[in-house]
Formats: sequence, structure tokens, C-alpha cells
Amino acid sequence: MPPINNAPFLFRNSTPGYIAEKHSTRHRYGIARLTIEDNGLIRLTESNPDFLQLTGQQTDDLTGINLKDKQIWRDDGQLWRAICRCLAEKKTQVINWTFSENQTRRSVSCSIIPTFAQNAARQDRISSLTLVVVNNTADREFADQIHKYNYYDHLTGLPNKAYLNEVFDSRLAEKFPGGEVAILLINILKFQRINEGFGYKFGDDVIRKIVQRIEFCLPENAMMARFDGDKFAILIGDEAFGVIKNEAGALASSIHHEMKKPVEVDHHNIHLGLCIGVAVGAATMKDNSLLIQQAHIAMQRLNNKSKSRTLVYQPELQTRANSRLKLENELREALKKSQLSLDYQPIINLQTGGLIGFEALCRWRHSERGAIPPLEFIPLAEETGLIIPLGNWALREACLVVSQWINRYPGISNLVMNVNVTGLQLLEDDFVATTREALLTAGIDGHHLKLEITESTLIENSDLVRDILLDLKALGISLAIDDFGTGYSSLSYLNRFPADTLKIDKSFVNRMNANEDSFKIIYIISTLAQTLGMNLVAEGIETEDHMKSLKNLGCQAGQGYLFARPLSLEDAEAYIRKETFLRA
Repeated sequence: MPPINNAPFLFRNSTPGYIAEKHSTRHRYGIARLTIEDNGLIRLTESNPDFLQLTGQQTDDLTGINLKDKQIWRDDGQLWRAICRCLAEKKTQVINWTFSENQTRRSVSCSIIPTFAQNAARQDRISSLTLVVVNNTADREFADQIHKYNYYDHLTGLPNKAYLNEVFDSRLAEKFPGGEVAILLINILKFQRINEGFGYKFGDDVIRKIVQRIEFCLPENAMMARFDGDKFAILIGDEAFGVIKNEAGALASSIHHEMKKPVEVDHHNIHLGLCIGVAVGAATMKDNSLLIQQAHIAMQRLNNKSKSRTLVYQPELQTRANSRLKLENELREALKKSQLSLDYQPIINLQTGGLIGFEALCRWRHSERGAIPPLEFIPLAEETGLIIPLGNWALREACLVVSQWINRYPGISNLVMNVNVTGLQLLEDDFVATTREALLTAGIDGHHLKLEITESTLIENSDLVRDILLDLKALGISLAIDDFGTGYSSLSYLNRFPADTLKIDKSFVNRMNANEDSFKIIYIISTLAQTLGMNLVAEGIETEDHMKSLKNLGCQAGQGYLFARPLSLEDAEAYIRKETFLRA
């Protein structure tokens, strides 16, 4: 396979910096910055004294001038045409700029270098231009260095996203006529935990080590770029048609294999997984940026998985991505218009059969699609950050409801409302204050509220989470570890966190009388809870046999279809009325 020529690895073993201070003082470089405004105006916002002198200006009053409307230099529009080419082609323009000064002609070398917006949604938009002017007796080394600075990642020395886009825009068809190219987008799974746990300098060292690992796997025809933060891109091509998909798959497998070994930094062995999205297309396709988008869709499809995987883009992924985007927008509107509701599943004392409380469960009844399953919209809310306003709304609503019930039915004065809290919500700066406000607004004490938190939330941010949980406990709130047994289930972390309750996942309960392993797991969890003085609640109780076995194992409480499905507000209140009648 022919290599991609001129694949830039110029800074592979060094860190590029701003070069002006290193350059010989015998060279004079004029530098100016042009800002591209949203309305299309191009204003000169910065310039150094050498720029003014080299371009024949005797004043620094150029700042703020719109070059589109006012001609500063008598150059027959040469500079403006070059600026327009730079904006249209989105790449550096170099001209021998000639203009008149005091009725004499003057010539300088001028490089017009684009800088792209950092906003992910507008990453292909040029936000500013840098003009580098050098008198023609000096070399153009400085302009070249500035060009490299704009197109290389300072941490790894790899080409950056801007260079990758330029390669896609201008070089693929000529390098692989009649052939195919593939883009592999690589995301390091949960890399933020490294920065949070060890610091950003340590994280930078890990990034460099990972780059070395991946480079070791690259074939000759590959170009690697740092795409963004903890994401990398690899571009490969082949003049033959129909083989690049297999080559991309083999490369991805090789990278996964190499990353199975821990990354050693400062005597720490760090185990990291990767998800890789792959997209394949003809080198001559009109919109090569579409290939990056497709690889990104495939990569994002894997992002919520905890295992290293590779996914090749298929058209149905685009359909699914469009559907998810539509659903996300509809969920935002549903939050704004208060179209979400809570259902309430009773939690029962298995020894007495009495009502202990309810678990509040979020429901979305779509105006066109009907009831949308929580397994569809809750992960979407977590992915988009909407889980924070959604979760806080559910917390406030659940507190208000339990307050109304307690005041309306004195016979259930000890009723407890269980509310699920995600990691994103818990780690918000003001979550403790939000919870305190919800209790105060509802007029209830903390012992009427129990927050359910998953094992993974406790482990992934253990030190910070522990402090937050202690603050919540100070409000009198109870804490439950949800879906216990499906994750880490470590005695060491149970001792660290102030949890009161373990909730056995329904997957174990459903199989406990048919599967010996599930029964043993519940027995172990029950023994663990008794040893630590914690309450034990079982989810998914559907039969009398389930209830009998759980009672014999010492399980104090449970919920499931044997007692009641999740109930609407009205049906839950009817359940309470029935409960208080039976008690009377």
C-alpha cells in the first residue's frame, strides 16, 4: 500500500511552543490578528509595531477597523483577495504582497493563517486570521513555525484536528485515486477518572504513553492525529477498492491487544480501555468530513460501554443518531412543559406485610408515542446532562408528594420516599443544597427521604462522593446502595460509605429458586448486611416463593409485582387509603 506522503510528524519528539522569543533579532516579523465576527465583518484587533512599520503605517489607530469596508493599503485589493481565498479554502495563503507607500512600491512576504473555532459545534468555522509579514530579505522560517503551531498538538506533537480536516479536504483523492480510506476515532474510556484521581500532569504523561502504544501498531500508510482531549484519529488508505475495511478492523484489533497491557507511569499501573469507531468511504467522496462524522457516531454508540470494543459505521447508526437527537429535543421540551410524571412502587415490610414507603420512578408519556420506557430516555438524559434537571425535579416532586400524604393520613407518619440519584446529579456542586431546599420546601424531616445510589457512582469518585454522602446524612437522610451485587460488591468500600440499606437486584431475585448461584449470592449479601448492621431490601419479588425464601434469609423489606406495580399518583394514594383502613 502506498504511504500517505508528507504525513506530518515534525514535532513527534518535541513540544512546539510560541517561537517568537527564540528567533534571531535580526529578523523583523510583523504580526496582526484579524477577528471574524458572526455578522461577517473582519476587524483588525491586534498588531505589533513591526507590522505597522513593515506595512508603511505610521499610527496604531488601525485597531477595530473593518477591512471589508475600508481599504488601508493601496494594493489594488491584493490582500483582501488573499483573505477571501483563505476563508473559502480554509487553509494558509502566502502572497508576495505589493503596495504603494509615498508613491513608491514596496513588497513584503505575507502569510495569512486561519485559526478554527474551538467550539465542537462550530469546529469547521474560522474564528480569526493571523497575518505574518516578513520583509523579503528575511527568511520565512517564523511564518512556517506559526503554521506548525496552528496545526500540531502541543502535548503529543501529533497533527491536530485542523490538519486532519485539511488532509480530508485536499489530499485524499490525489493520494488514492479510485481507492478507499478509513478513519478510526479512538476514545479512552473514563479517562477523566485519571485526571481526577492523579492530577492533570499525571494524565498528560498517560496520554503520551498511550500515543506511543498506538503508534507502535500503525502501518506505513497511517496518519495519526490528536482529535480532542482523550480522543485520537487514525487515517489509512489504499488504492485498491474493497480491502480497507478489513485493514481498519485488523488495526483496531491490534490497538486493543496492545492496550490490554497496563500503562506504567510513576510506578502506577493504569488499566485503560478504548472504544473505536470506524468509517470507510471512497477517497473521491465529495464530503470527506462526513466520514469523520460517521466514525464519531460509531464511537459514541460505544461510549457508554465499559469494555473495549470496535464498531464499524452502518447507515442504521445514523438513523438511530437522528432519532436520539429528536428524542433529546423532545425530552428538553417535556422538562420545560412539565410533561414528565412520577409513578410510585410500594415497599413492603416482609415480616408484617405493612407499607414502609414508596420508590419514586420517573415516567414520560409522549403525546405521539405514548409511554416511553425509562430504559430509553434515562440513559439519554445521563448522556446529555439532562439527568440533572430531571433528577432534581423528581427529588422536589417526590418530597412534596410524601409531605402531602403524611399530612393527609396520620397513620403513615413514618412513610419513607425512595428517590434514585445518578452520579452526575450527586456530583453537582449544589446537590446537598438542592436536597436541603427540597426538604424545607416540602416541610418534611430528612428521615422521610432515602436516596438510592448505584455501586458504580460510589466507586468512580469515591473520595468526593463520601464527603457528599456524609453531608447528606447530616440532614437525616437515609442512603441505599441500589442494584447491589451487579457491580463491585466490595466489603472495603461498604465500610467507607455511610449507607444504611442494600438493595438486591431483581435479576438475582427472579432466578433465586431456579438457580443455585443466584440463591448463594443473595445468601452472601444477606449475611453481609446483617454483619454490617444494614437493612436489606429485595427488588423484583413476583411470587410467594420469592417472598418466603427472602424472609427465611433475613430480608426485611421488598418490592415487586407480587405487591403492586408502579402506581400513578392517584392509585398510590388509593393504596395508602387501603393500607390505613387495614391498620385501623
